[in-house]
Amino acid sequence: MTDTAEEVLAELNVARILVAVVENSGEITVPVNSFLSAVNEDKELQVDYNKDDQTFTFKIKVKGN
Repeated sequence: MTDTAEEVLAELNVARILVAVVENSGEITVPVNSFLSAVNEDKELQVDYNKDDQTFTFKIKVKGN
């Protein structure tokens, strides 16, 4: 990995995350209702970096928690 974790985090965007997820997980099917009901007023994407194995973990975090 030529970039540091901090450099990668600074450049994260939805498209880059989605491409990386699909490359690692294969095809992902998401129902239209999931997009229509996806409201981020009370949720946010949490990104954690594990320096031991140089991986990022993405999960949904409820704001205020």
